[in-house]
Amino acid sequence: MERIGRYEIDGRLGEGAMADVYRAHDPGISRTVAIKVLKPEFRRDPDIVRRFLREAQAAGMLSHANIATIYDVGEAGGVAYIAMECIDGRPLDELMKDGRFPAERALKIGRQLADALAYAHKNGIVHRDIKPSNILLADGSTPKLLDFGIARFGQEAAAEKAALATQIGQVIGTPRYMSPEQAMGMPVDARSDLFSLGVVLYEMVTGKTAFTATGLATLAIQIAQAQPIPIDRSVRDCPKGLKFIIEKLLAKKPDSRFQSAGDLRDALQRELEALTADEPVRRRGLALKVKLPLILGTAIAAALGISTTMVLDRQSETLEAMTLTSGSSITGFITGNAAVYAAENAGLPPAMQDWVPLQAFVATAARDGNVARLVVTDEHGVIRAASDPALHGTRYQPPIGQAKAADVTRTAKGYRFVRPITYAGADFGKVDLLLKPDTLEAAITNTRMLLGTLVVVVMCIVLATALASAQMISRPVRRLRRALDDAAKGDLAFRISHNRRDELGGLMDAFNRMADAIEPRLDRDDSAALLHTRISTTPPPARKAA
Repeated sequence: MERIGRYEIDGRLGEGAMADVYRAHDPGISRTVAIKVLKPEFRRDPDIVRRFLREAQAAGMLSHANIATIYDVGEAGGVAYIAMECIDGRPLDELMKDGRFPAERALKIGRQLADALAYAHKNGIVHRDIKPSNILLADGSTPKLLDFGIARFGQEAAAEKAALATQIGQVIGTPRYMSPEQAMGMPVDARSDLFSLGVVLYEMVTGKTAFTATGLATLAIQIAQAQPIPIDRSVRDCPKGLKFIIEKLLAKKPDSRFQSAGDLRDALQRELEALTADEPVRRRGLALKVKLPLILGTAIAAALGISTTMVLDRQSETLEAMTLTSGSSITGFITGNAAVYAAENAGLPPAMQDWVPLQAFVATAARDGNVARLVVTDEHGVIRAASDPALHGTRYQPPIGQAKAADVTRTAKGYRFVRPITYAGADFGKVDLLLKPDTLEAAITNTRMLLGTLVVVVMCIVLATALASAQMISRPVRRLRRALDDAAKGDLAFRISHNRRDELGGLMDAFNRMADAIEPRLDRDDSAALLHTRISTTPPPARKAA
């Protein structure tokens, strides 16, 4: 199909049980429209075509922001069609597959739909097929009602055309959104649309269908007699006002529902304003049994955190100083031994020098697991002994930024100690020792773990003690509160019994003293009031004759 009347068909948009929908172009005014065309099997029945056009013409009188506008109705080449607004949006049933809607969004959509129904009902049009697939959301927030009047036509045709019962039953929409009177074949009015909208709202808020039966007969009975699962069981944060509105819409009797879509719109608007009102939220303060442990725990945690940080810093400094002392001692020992060998070889020709004993000594010293690198040079800067034998006889390259004199440097690889070899006041070379930081870091890590465990244990003990203390305080506070409430009601025929010797015990004693002082006054007041109500039995004194 390439053209219907003056409309140029661009492509198929979808199909229903009785009609196909195409995207088309109106060249006269250069407008994109959606064309709904009866399927071939229905075009041959003049009654169906006549009703299709009549109901579409009635719906075409509606002009509302939340109703898909009908531009044109007619026949072309024996094909009945409806040209309507082409809406870029997603059907509500597809959106609901992503999960339930927040209460505020459901209220906004419901209010707009109720306003559209109020407008339609005022113009004498009852939709009769309110369901999620007949609601398109433009821009994700503006609902558009589709198929006004088409559902009414479908239901009436089904009653008159038994042969087409199955197909016509499909066009009136998914039966689970019907009202009880609609499901039972009884006369319906505008309140039937409100029930269907209530089912849609229920599904939007809970993410579940209100009526779950699968067969048509059992579904009709369920709609007419059974109540959907209470909203509270599915959603705990649904506002009470919205819950009341949905439950009222789902009333089985039309007289128990909202009596007009306008009333529903106003109710949804009030609930939306209450939900989005910019007012400070009043909350009850934390209970004493929670507040006290929280304050105490926070204070203890802060104190422990500061103390632990200070201890770790001080210990790191101490361990590092110990490492430097140990490294200096090892370097001094190696330097002292190397000086003897260096002095012996210093006056000999290179061919007669013997560095093997020094190399053996350095190899033995390098076996220490803390030694990462050890180099011994002569006075000419030639490496004569090293932990790595491949360096023997090579030129010594001092570390970048390393001082020529004795020095200690903290590097990424560890602690480097450089010390000159002196003997009898002469310089015979230097020793370069690199110690691994593994032992120091392991000690610091172990200390952190121990301190962390200590902090956790202390916090647990403190919190447990705080909770127990808070319970000890909250119980007498509750007793005092009940006593004061009873006293406010005029009931002072009791006293608080306790064995406490602390400040709370003093408060209870003060309450008892207050009760002792006030109760007699209340008794006197009651007695005086009673005397005023008694009838005197003493005769009045006789009057003297004038």
